[in-house]
Amino acid sequence: MPKDTLDSLKVLRESGTDDPMTFVRLGVDAARAEDYERGLIFLSEAYHRVTASHEGKLPSVALSYYGLCLALHKNKIKEGADFCQLAIEKEFYNSEHYLNLAKVFLAGRSRRKAVDAIFRGLALEPNNLALKQLREDIGSRRKPVLPFLVRDNPLNVTLGRIRHALTAKPRDPRAR
Repeated sequence: MPKDTLDSLKVLRESGTDDPMTFVRLGVDAARAEDYERGLIFLSEAYHRVTASHEGKLPSVALSYYGLCLALHKNKIKEGADFCQLAIEKEFYNSEHYLNLAKVFLAGRSRRKAVDAIFRGLALEPNNLALKQLREDIGSRRKPVLPFLVRDNPLNVTLGRIRHALTAKPRDPRAR
């Protein structure tokens, strides 16, 4: 688990505000810049202030990024996924929430769930570049060699390995 390197009180003081919605904006901006610790500090403070005041609720984008920061900085995958799911329940039409959920699942080594989240996001917004890039980064599986057999059938596994060996690019011997 990554260690906290920032002083929370100092970061909050440096922001120069006490407004929870400003904390949301700062936290989301930090998370988008992949500064998950700073994002978590701002979003946690916004979350605690809004829930304590009972004046309103956090925007779903804050829940989504709070979940992302929890997962990627604190390694709290289950909690992070729950917050992302909550954001999706509030705004099912926002593909950014699916992107964050996919990143959380990848951090938790749940590739299948990540792929599902990516495809759900792309179904909403087919031209979302971040989702397309993430899909490309994690790759996709080829169809089974014998499609009438299940993927895990030993014959499909063996033939798949042979196909991979025959179609794999030769390694550069100098790249050791």
